[in-house]
Amino acid sequence: MTLFRILFSIFLIFTLSCSKSSQEKHSIEQKDEYIAKPLVIGVLPEESPREIYEKLYPLKKFLSESLQKPVTIEISRDFNDLEQKIKEDKIDLLIIDPATYCELKWNMKNKVFPLIKPEGGIAETRSVFVTKEGKGIEKIFDSLGKKLALGEEKSSFSYLIPLSMLRDVDISIKDFKSVDMLQKEQRIALSILIGDHDIGAMSEITANKYLKDGLKIIRYSEPTPRFLIAHTNNLKEEEIEKIKDNVINKAGDFLYKTMGVKKFVPAEDRDFDYIRVLFRNLKGVDYIEYGQKTIKVAVLPLYSPLTIYKRYDPLMRYLSEKTGYEFKLVIPKNFEEFIQIVSEGKVNFSYQNPYVFSLISKKYPIKPLAITVGEDCTTDEGICGGEKFRGIIITRKDSPINKIDDLKGKKIMIVSPSSAGGYLSQKLYLEKKGFNLNRDFKLIDAKRQEKVIIGIYKGEADAGFVREAALSVWSDEVDLSRIKILDYGEYLPNWPFAVVNNKNSELTEKVKKLITELNDQTILSKAKVKGFKESTDEDYKILKKLSY
Repeated sequence: MTLFRILFSIFLIFTLSCSKSSQEKHSIEQKDEYIAKPLVIGVLPEESPREIYEKLYPLKKFLSESLQKPVTIEISRDFNDLEQKIKEDKIDLLIIDPATYCELKWNMKNKVFPLIKPEGGIAETRSVFVTKEGKGIEKIFDSLGKKLALGEEKSSFSYLIPLSMLRDVDISIKDFKSVDMLQKEQRIALSILIGDHDIGAMSEITANKYLKDGLKIIRYSEPTPRFLIAHTNNLKEEEIEKIKDNVINKAGDFLYKTMGVKKFVPAEDRDFDYIRVLFRNLKGVDYIEYGQKTIKVAVLPLYSPLTIYKRYDPLMRYLSEKTGYEFKLVIPKNFEEFIQIVSEGKVNFSYQNPYVFSLISKKYPIKPLAITVGEDCTTDEGICGGEKFRGIIITRKDSPINKIDDLKGKKIMIVSPSSAGGYLSQKLYLEKKGFNLNRDFKLIDAKRQEKVIIGIYKGEADAGFVREAALSVWSDEVDLSRIKILDYGEYLPNWPFAVVNNKNSELTEKVKKLITELNDQTILSKAKVKGFKESTDEDYKILKKLSY
């Protein structure tokens, strides 16, 4: 018995030892696997490595704890390096600006996907033009002939959006003494402060850091997310959903504060179509794609693409939600391109001034569904007016032109011969006064409302025709104390929302009902209108006659 007990004890010790060894080995294997497969976050070096790690460490720690796996931050040398790492499956998540996302998405359609984006806080920021206090530069036009500093060519905030902002006010980079690409925003700020450059472009969040040192902001873009978090196809669906849920619903205030975010919301690819429009207008590359259930809605480009998206994309999302189709904006470069694509039936619906509508109706069976009620005001009321609007005739405050008769033989800048508020309204009024526009004036086609205002501000013409609401829209860009309203044009029916090429009559009727019964003040206020009322061709009979 004693020998048996001894042998049994030895066997038991050996068994336990093997079991423990097996458990330890399994634990080590798990640990090795845990270490071998970290979640890799790819970023570009827009700031110093130290600043990037400090800013992203709370997110890194949060994801590591919530996913129970290590998380690393991979700072690529440049765009090409980041793209190569994605192709080699070395990146799982991306923290990138919208322009970088759009290029990566186009280059690797099935590799990169949007996940979440910031909403509110300093992470939803604006692109700005800055100068140094005391330089004598108060408006963007004061910087012409000066030295301009821009950022990296693929940057949304220090290159792409700023160039679009210049384009919106008819300024070319050729209008500056020199243009230098300084890559990083901090370098741009410091260069302006030490006097190497007179004006520069960057994100508002960067500019704010140097305001106390003498930097001054002279122009803002519309706000837009400074970055988004995207994922690659390395991750499984359950991992993607877990990351999205954790960051949106479970992240603490410390993480939000560190990243400058009020909250995170799900991101969709269409959220960044306005950036793609900028690419198209500035570089001639079209990154916008439309799915089988996409309904295209063309909007007459009265304002910049970013302004148009801010105004009308909420309406598109509302129609998408209510119909089950994907309604997406189509923003042409100018009035002529708008008329062309609508006249050729390349879109399903359109939103335009009544004169453009009447011109198109001669070429294509376009049909009005609703007429706009209200518009921007030139006062602090915000949205005023009703089913009609009018144009105005403007001159410089110091101009010797004080009455309509003084205009004869003068240079007049118009928006376009197709513009209702920037040509037709004034034409009807002046013809009643006995004028013939082509005989009595030298007309200059400026293409855009803001270009007329800027042209008068710069003294490029004696007078200008613009829509009455245009002055309020551009009051931050131009010193309106130097502009005077000489007279007012005739009232015209307001903008129609029309069906262009849509064989689905049930959808057309549903869209008409949704628009005319829309009472969501958030959507309406963003569109700068009071609402829409049902319309027919009767509203436009007079304009159809005048368009011949």
